[in-house]
Amino acid sequence: MEKQKITFTNEISRMMFGFGDSHVPNPDTVQLVENITLEQLRTIVQEALKYSFDGKTLKGEELIFLMRHNKLKMRRFVKYLYNKKLKGIDPRSIGEIDVDLEEKPKGYLMQFIEKIDETGEFTDLTEMDEIKHERDLRADRISQALDEQQYLEFCRARSASFCSKHTMRNLERLKTWIDPDPNSEITFRLEALEVLAYFAYQTVAEITDYALLVRKDAKWQHDPLKQTCGSYYSATMFNCAQRFGAPSLDHSRVLSGQSPISVSEIKEVMRRVRSPQSGTLNFGGKCPETHFCFAL
Repeated sequence: MEKQKITFTNEISRMMFGFGDSHVPNPDTVQLVENITLEQLRTIVQEALKYSFDGKTLKGEELIFLMRHNKLKMRRFVKYLYNKKLKGIDPRSIGEIDVDLEEKPKGYLMQFIEKIDETGEFTDLTEMDEIKHERDLRADRISQALDEQQYLEFCRARSASFCSKHTMRNLERLKTWIDPDPNSEITFRLEALEVLAYFAYQTVAEITDYALLVRKDAKWQHDPLKQTCGSYYSATMFNCAQRFGAPSLDHSRVLSGQSPISVSEIKEVMRRVRSPQSGTLNFGGKCPETHFCFAL
């Protein structure tokens, strides 16, 4: 009997709704987002294994090490670790609970972050996370336009993740999705799977963020320079679009007529991310395979 293919389309569909897509996302778009997420996770795994002591055992340390060039995303992960410890939950609310941080968690992963944090910037949580703040504002605008039943549905979507309950069965499902080869020599430690679930969640979040920016960009019909709209986007500066004074989307239409994010909008996101602005300096160095990965 053929083994059933593992898919996370249901979870991704709810996540995209929770991040501002239509309450009924386009199935083709969801499938494309799943493919992109899976591709990026596999790339991250292969890159992280380069730092493994035997090239086969993947721990959380190697995955976190890949984030070392992005202090903002490292800080967001530190907040996730704190929230996980504070709430006594597992990846159900990955990265999306915002609380006052009076102390840092002292778990295994946090100890590693402190070890590589020579300047203290990874654990300095005083600076506002603009991307997280924008997501919260978007969710707040949406929730204000919902009735009670719709709000409950929206809350369930906001709590969706790649590992809604911390059980070995759920983590095994995630592992098999990423590495379906039964003869694979890769060993995934428990904390590595938790980090990968977090990376997958953040990947879907950023793809949805960027797709909404692509849609906003396309609406600038009044701009005489509309042919050059979007020229300021790049793999590292995509989030700056919010600073150019574009009007907010009509979030009240999320459950009353907003068209779902299309496949073409996701493809445009990937085109812009993979083709950043010319003139980017890398000083002759080769970019790592993970340079376009949203989670890093």
